[in-house]
Amino acid sequence: MRSVTYITAIFTCFTLLACAPPGPDSVRQAKQANHQSQIGTSKAAAKFLVEMVDARLMDYAEGKLAADRGTRSDVREYGREMMEDQPILLRDLRQLAADRAVTVPEVVGATKRQHYSDLYQKTGNDLDKAVIKSLRIDHERDVNEFRKAADFEDAGIRAYARKTLPIIERHLDDVEAIEERL
Repeated sequence: MRSVTYITAIFTCFTLLACAPPGPDSVRQAKQANHQSQIGTSKAAAKFLVEMVDARLMDYAEGKLAADRGTRSDVREYGREMMEDQPILLRDLRQLAADRAVTVPEVVGATKRQHYSDLYQKTGNDLDKAVIKSLRIDHERDVNEFRKAADFEDAGIRAYARKTLPIIERHLDDVEAIEERL
């Protein structure tokens, strides 16, 4: 229980940072660091880790927004599901990155941070529609990226992608069903 509380506290901080004034782009900084250092995997695998960490951070932030401010129960419930699943997926991605000396972002990248700021301005049904659409687009991208990663030479990342792909596909199926009802 203490672990779940700790993870929730960390993600609350990440969510608050997503709304912070623009600063350095954490994704860009991570990619530059990986380009300039010796990493223990392919460039494609490092890029996957960086981008999927950024995606997990954003999906958590969007999920929290949906859970806290969504007007429909299915939108709020899906948001809570994101808040439960994303910390676990993020923990595993961060461990894979650490094992390979790959630098990953600590906070949501600049592009996603701006998108989150736009979402945060919405209210009511407009918020429900916008956050669900955003999560659908995110998960469509993620399914494609996890399918590619399932064929990487790096056995650890390949195994993680194959294990995690059904979860990401379920998230996509769930969000598509909600979007159809909106």
